[in-house]
Amino acid sequence: MVEVLKTDLGSYIKNLRIAKEMNMVQFSKESGVSVAQISRIESGLRKVPRPETLKHLSEALDVPHEDLLRAAGYLN
Repeated sequence: MVEVLKTDLGSYIKNLRIAKEMNMVQFSKESGVSVAQISRIESGLRKVPRPETLKHLSEALDVPHEDLLRAAGYLN
């Protein structure tokens, strides 16, 4: 598993996506989250996505939802 810092959620998600060999369009289709929103999250323009959004992303990335919640600072 990729180690993550809470302040670097976007890079963490991007690295997971790349490891799954998905481009943003594929990731968008798998997660149901728009390409624009994924781009904002990965680039750090959207600091803390909602827990529901993280749930969709975690399912598409095949990682536990709690991992993304923790990385976003929702969980300790």
